[in-house]
Amino acid sequence: MKKLFAFVLTLCLLSGAAMAESAPRILIAYVSRVGENYNVGVTDPNSASAAYAGYVEKGNTEIVAETIAELTGGDLYHITTVEPYPDDYASMLTRAQEELDNNARPELAGELPNLEDYDIIMIGYPIWHAATPRPVLTFLESYDLSGKKLVPFNTHEGSGQSGTASEIAASAPNAEILEGIAIQGKVAQEDDSLTRELLTEWLGELKLIVSTKL
Repeated sequence: MKKLFAFVLTLCLLSGAAMAESAPRILIAYVSRVGENYNVGVTDPNSASAAYAGYVEKGNTEIVAETIAELTGGDLYHITTVEPYPDDYASMLTRAQEELDNNARPELAGELPNLEDYDIIMIGYPIWHAATPRPVLTFLESYDLSGKKLVPFNTHEGSGQSGTASEIAASAPNAEILEGIAIQGKVAQEDDSLTRELLTEWLGELKLIVSTKL
């Protein structure tokens, strides 16, 4: 009986080890900002953006990124720039437009993660002027992503993915781009249950889910 128990225990341990070895290593890198955001948050009547933007203490994309981390067990990395973006939404849009017009690559702050430690890079961002925020492209172009799998996700208020997957593919030509998802920012801010439901379905299709907590 003891030998049988030991044999079964050994099989369980080997099975667990095999599963751990086969599980993909996931990094969830994202751009997100607090302050004023379009169509969400608490409105400041004294703000120049009061007609269409409110203040949030956590960015839409950060909320989505954190939920993805819970569901996949992946590591989080917040992409930030040396020159922070303004809290004021109108001012942020002006800077984002200038960067888009100049095809800029803003300098990133902090130490970049070692992507050799990961098999899958999930890259998250809001839609700015119907395009990918330029810091996302700075991040991608800082690496040789050959053999990596890239999974885009974004927040928006009506523009969906807005063709940003093609921009990401252009900045990471040697990576495999998997099916992305677009989550409305207002949903991310105000409906945690729906956000988790949408992400659970998407991640399940990609076979990346480790938790189905709703």
